[in-house]
Amino acid sequence: MSDTTNSSSDASADQPTETQHVERTDVGVSITVQLKRGSGTRDEDKIKGKVKAETLADAREDMDVLREYLHRLAEDARQIQPEVGDD
Repeated sequence: MSDTTNSSSDASADQPTETQHVERTDVGVSITVQLKRGSGTRDEDKIKGKVKAETLADAREDMDVLREYLHRLAEDARQIQPEVGDD
């Protein structure tokens, strides 16, 4: 009875391992803003937004637009109140 396990292990050991290098380059600026209202588990609203741009000036401009959008979204969310059931 022959043992094929050793021969397959030897074959994989003889093969060279390929090494790949990945270089990550992040260029620019990233700004994140998070709005939170309330403190209870069921009495809080969280809204988070993030902008990325090549320069800080561009990121600030984009953040101003995003901030206005998040503000409107938060106002709309505050208008949604749970209905109190009549017992």
